[in-house]
Amino acid sequence: MSQTYNTTGIILKRKDYQENDRLFFVFTKEHGKLQVVAKGTKKISSKLNSYLEPMYLVRLMIAKGKGFDKLANCNLLESYQNLREDQSLLGFYLLSYIAEVNEGLIEGQTFEQKKFELLEQVLGILNHQVSNGYKKLLLITNVYFLKLLSLLGYQPEIQRCLECNKGILLTKNIFDFSQGGIICEECKKVCLIEDYLIISDGVIKILQLAKEKELDFFINLQVRAEDDKQFDQVVNRLLLVNLERSIKSYQYINRIKK
Repeated sequence: MSQTYNTTGIILKRKDYQENDRLFFVFTKEHGKLQVVAKGTKKISSKLNSYLEPMYLVRLMIAKGKGFDKLANCNLLESYQNLREDQSLLGFYLLSYIAEVNEGLIEGQTFEQKKFELLEQVLGILNHQVSNGYKKLLLITNVYFLKLLSLLGYQPEIQRCLECNKGILLTKNIFDFSQGGIICEECKKVCLIEDYLIISDGVIKILQLAKEKELDFFINLQVRAEDDKQFDQVVNRLLLVNLERSIKSYQYINRIKK
């Protein structure tokens, strides 16, 4: 008899596998990221299909296999329907954005409870705040990405200059994406830095708050439009540096913003 185990997970991606099957990439609370084969799910008649959409929160029963483990059963816990039904399509694109980043950054079958709980938290907040418009939803999503990067060991340096190690004084600082942190105005004059962005005082404050505050703090935070736009640029470029590839879903979000 095959060995089985149960786990709670969020489906990140699926792709066709062999003639009638699909391979699912699932981020789980207990086992990290898994690749699981679901037999027969390319068939319209498969009873599992309604539970296996990307970014569904599910409870899975999985059977150990020689190659890939196999999906034995699945129960839907949360579909984040408000995001999926958002008529502007931003909710759907944000789900795709979050899925693509997680699928690219998270590796291996390791215990990932904090990362999983953070993902579950941001999806819940976005699902309830979908009527607040793209600026608020994207702000919360970007703060989530910063917190995820921090859990992965990629926390940007925002308190001190990367070069001289002096505390950051507001005005005319730059964000150096090659090193992942802030460089002061004086050091910028003598350093050859190619991949950077001059950032405002407001963006530095948001970066500091993102490190210190919980996600729900940002539901009511008021941010100037120019700071909001620049903060989005900083986070997206940080993701690009760590993913080392473009993020397709972000292109669709940009279309809505325009």
